[in-house]
Amino acid sequence: MRVSFEERFDLPVSEVFSYFETPRDWTRLYGLAGSVKDLGDGWFAVPLKWLPFPLVAKNTLVEPDRLVRWTFRGFWRGKGEVAFSETDGGVQLRGFEELSVRWLWFLSPLVEKLLLERPFRSVWQIGWSRLRKSERAR
Repeated sequence: MRVSFEERFDLPVSEVFSYFETPRDWTRLYGLAGSVKDLGDGWFAVPLKWLPFPLVAKNTLVEPDRLVRWTFRGFWRGKGEVAFSETDGGVQLRGFEELSVRWLWFLSPLVEKLLLERPFRSVWQIGWSRLRKSERAR
């Protein structure tokens, strides 16, 4: 499953970037359930409200205020990326997340389409909504 996005916010790039510095920071944006566990060597287990398997993720490239890339391991496999571009008075985000269930092989696309795609898109929308609230609060 691939979730792509392009969003613009009237917020400083550094403020928006701060939500992606490490997978630990994702919970500030998305409000995922439970506590993030530091697994060492840059890996974090990020809980999801609606699934028993956390996202085990590690940032593989961080260019402050410009780009973040990450990868998944464990139950999930995949990668993601967010590119940040400063605009007049704000920031433009472009990115994607590719995610599949590691042990389902050829069945994974069907499970993703039927059960996972909508919830993962909703998680991203929660984050965008929180950033929109931050815009309005300024």
